[in-house]
Amino acid sequence: MTEDYTRNFQQVLNAVSSVNHNLSTVSDQVTEVTTQVGVVSRDLTVTTDELRELRKDFQEYVLQAERTANVQRSETVLGNVEAALEREYGHYKVVRRTSIGTLQAFDLGNVSNHTVQQISEELMIQTPRYWLAPALVALASWSRDDEDLCSRSIDAAFSRDPRKTSLFFALTLRRQGRLESSTRWLKHYLSSLDPHALSREFAVILEAAAQDAFGAHGQQLIAAQLIEWNQRLRADQSVVAAQITAWQNEISLHRPTVVDAEFPHLSKISPQWDDVKQALECAGALGFTQAKYAQIKNSPNDLGLSTIDRLDDILELLVTEFDAEELPFQRDAVYHRAVIEHAGDLDRARQEADALNIALEETLDVISLQTQSALRPDLLGVSIGTQKVAIGVSRDDFQHAVGAFTADYRMKYLDKVELTLDQNHSNYAQTLGFKGWKTDTELPQAEAEKSLAGVWESSVAEYLERVRFKESYYLKAGGIALAVSVLGFLIFGLGGLLVLLVSGAAAGYMIWKNKTDAEKKYQEALAVREQAFQFSVDIYRAAVAEYVDTKILYSDEDAKEQPLLNLIGTWPTVAVRQEISA
Repeated sequence: MTEDYTRNFQQVLNAVSSVNHNLSTVSDQVTEVTTQVGVVSRDLTVTTDELRELRKDFQEYVLQAERTANVQRSETVLGNVEAALEREYGHYKVVRRTSIGTLQAFDLGNVSNHTVQQISEELMIQTPRYWLAPALVALASWSRDDEDLCSRSIDAAFSRDPRKTSLFFALTLRRQGRLESSTRWLKHYLSSLDPHALSREFAVILEAAAQDAFGAHGQQLIAAQLIEWNQRLRADQSVVAAQITAWQNEISLHRPTVVDAEFPHLSKISPQWDDVKQALECAGALGFTQAKYAQIKNSPNDLGLSTIDRLDDILELLVTEFDAEELPFQRDAVYHRAVIEHAGDLDRARQEADALNIALEETLDVISLQTQSALRPDLLGVSIGTQKVAIGVSRDDFQHAVGAFTADYRMKYLDKVELTLDQNHSNYAQTLGFKGWKTDTELPQAEAEKSLAGVWESSVAEYLERVRFKESYYLKAGGIALAVSVLGFLIFGLGGLLVLLVSGAAAGYMIWKNKTDAEKKYQEALAVREQAFQFSVDIYRAAVAEYVDTKILYSDEDAKEQPLLNLIGTWPTVAVRQEISA
């Protein structure tokens, strides 16, 4: 019996020794882990900052990569569109060049009628559906007095495109000094038109009127027709509204791009930043619009050309710019050029392309065609002189558009914006459990900072309460030690005394360790709470300062409305516009 007791007691001693050794090992490991946790905590703080910067850089990279890809795609598509245009309609260029060359050869008399006849007939065979080919045959037959062939060729050209044919011969006869015949063709052309649906070649009439290409009688005929049409169509308010909208879109296209990096704090903590940004961009459009149209107004007109040279330019415009078959290709080209111009920004490119492609519609009313001549002279092929006249005709629409454009963005302008510091606005906020804070730029700075201090105070207080060592832990540790001791007495009898001693020591160590860790966290929080508050205050102050900068910038740009209105108000007008307004 004694031997059994001794053997059992020895087993208890061995078990207690093993437990003691394990506790010592655990203690060392806990100390090491605690040290490592501190290192990891510091590393995590650094890593969080780095991840934020990395995320921002990655988002910027993705956006830039997308836009670069957009540009590359558009460059490829644009090349394909231009190649298709050349493939489908490139042979028209020969006919176009030949028509002007034929007239100039007639002037010089250095090309035989046989050569002109041969070339014109070859082109007729090569491009049988093109209206200009039979018109060229008519010119060749006219030069050698072949009235029958001339008449049949004119009929053939007329059947393919009656309007362009009428305009072509009106200009050709004017070029040859046959004013009466030219006016007859011009009158025939004008009488065939519907002012609600003019083909794009009517821009040639605007160009000819601006350059006085048809002489006094022709000029009077055009002026009378334009006056009558303007009076009739401007009685329709929807037509007028469409012109104002077109001018509004023109102003909008001149919006600068405001990047977030210019206002780094405000753009991050204000949920209304997009509204502020839009207001800045809209106001910024006024100055760029004024600069563009001031340059147009101050550009000289080319008045040094002879009448024949001007007519040749107008004829070239007629035969090169207005073939409806080419319009789908040209519209695609406009969009992809806009993508390239805006560095892959598809939204801006689409807005610009939609505005530009109005000028590439197959038909427009006479008011819209005049407006597009003012806005998109390059797409209609008209000169800067014609553009100036068209702007003068559209002066009232331009002025109303400026008023509507500024009224729209001013109505949306925010006199104050909300500022928000969320739970993750800093590492301090994440660590100390910041509860989040909102204010606005209208609240005085002292009150806002007092409010922010209150949120930080309560957040830190709650954090300190969570991490402080609580007296209840004594009961938990003691309860665990007591339970282990009771179990030891039940199993080992008197050997449970040793279990009691060991479990008591372990409980004491655990209490000490937890108390030490809690005290460390508590003191660290006390040490950084002022830094945490100051960091948030700095963000708030920087955002407020940036908002003040946006208000100054907005005010400066918005004030450019008056110089723009002054420019429009002093734009020279022509007699046609004065008679319309009378």
